[in-house]
Amino acid sequence: MRHRRFFTLALLGVLAAGCATKKLPTGQDYYSQGENFYNRKLYKGAIDNYQHLIDQYPFSAYAEDAELKIGLAYYQMKNYPEAINSLTDFIRMHPTNKNLPTASYYLGMSYFDQMPAPWQDQSMTEKALEQFRSLERQFPESPYASLAHDRIEVCREMLARNELMIGTYYQKRANYRAAESRLAELMEKYPETPVAPDALYNLGVTLEKEGKKYSAAQAFAAVNVHFKDSRYAAMARAQLKKLNQPIDTEEDPLRMVLAEGGFGPPQPEPPLIAVKHHEDANPEAAADNADSEALPKFDSPPADKAPPAGEPVTLRGVRLASSSNPLSVIFDMSGPVKFEKHLSSGPGFASLTVHLLNTQPDSRLDHHIVFDRSIFKDSDIKADSGGTTVTVNTGPVARFAIIPLEDPSRLLVTFTPEEHDLETNSQGS
Repeated sequence: MRHRRFFTLALLGVLAAGCATKKLPTGQDYYSQGENFYNRKLYKGAIDNYQHLIDQYPFSAYAEDAELKIGLAYYQMKNYPEAINSLTDFIRMHPTNKNLPTASYYLGMSYFDQMPAPWQDQSMTEKALEQFRSLERQFPESPYASLAHDRIEVCREMLARNELMIGTYYQKRANYRAAESRLAELMEKYPETPVAPDALYNLGVTLEKEGKKYSAAQAFAAVNVHFKDSRYAAMARAQLKKLNQPIDTEEDPLRMVLAEGGFGPPQPEPPLIAVKHHEDANPEAAADNADSEALPKFDSPPADKAPPAGEPVTLRGVRLASSSNPLSVIFDMSGPVKFEKHLSSGPGFASLTVHLLNTQPDSRLDHHIVFDRSIFKDSDIKADSGGTTVTVNTGPVARFAIIPLEDPSRLLVTFTPEEHDLETNSQGS
């Protein structure tokens, strides 16, 4: 009996000693095991270990890296919704983490890998493009910036192909107004993509079908100017010969074609990878840019060339263009000018306000000009120390565009009336 009691106590002692020496996993243990699984491409096991680390040791030195690795593991598993959620949370919660470029790139790739065919909805393409652009802006020196730039080009081409397919769809069904709008918007947004020659040629065909022979000729001429080595150049020359229309040699014909549709000049993707060293930075220029972005009322980029500071430009005149196609107002200037613009509209009217920076009106220029033709009513001109504000009052318009022209310097302001006004104008002419 005594021996049995002694044996029982000894066994309990051994069990107690074993329990006392059992060691719980540390944060480093979970992280190491997670890394082991991740490197062996066992992503589910990696996620479980990383999550145990975060749940049990949220203040561990390994916790932030574990959060990132969870997002990357989901991406490798092609579980894109969970990857997007995890990587978005990581970027939001850790804005100074050194691995932010990695998270940003794979967040973009989580959208990029879901891009559909050109004839399908392109919302994923747009999200990928936005994310890669953000990466380029924020981390231009990162190795991921050049990868993002390559993906941006693919995204832009996909969006351009989508616009082209929609435009040609409308064209084949004789909805020429919708086709013109789509193709012109493509040429404004994506003029450097591989589909641009096709789009511009089809824009010319569409304009010809609409009876806009002069504008169609400008579109075909633009094909030869911008895409003379493409297979569409010879086709465009044949169409030009058939149309027998004059070509505007004063300006880029593409700019004139887009202006008729109410679109601005072509806007190729800017070179976003432009690393600027600290000693080259110009803090005054950065402050100016910040001020211009903070303007609440206006939304226009400056003209390509601006006059030197301290040399005001003169507004020499405001007049209607002699041609009724497109409907245009011309600001005659003494030199290139920066401007801001704002359109307000209501029942039966529209008012375009253009603020010409560092500009004064000619002393002989009337401050109130009556047009009383087509959709145009009148114009008011006011000057102050900051520049000159021109308000052009018109009938209802669908959209407008302002195009800086040179030799001589002027602003071409084109208007696209609303649908019923277009019909009234065509009947009146």
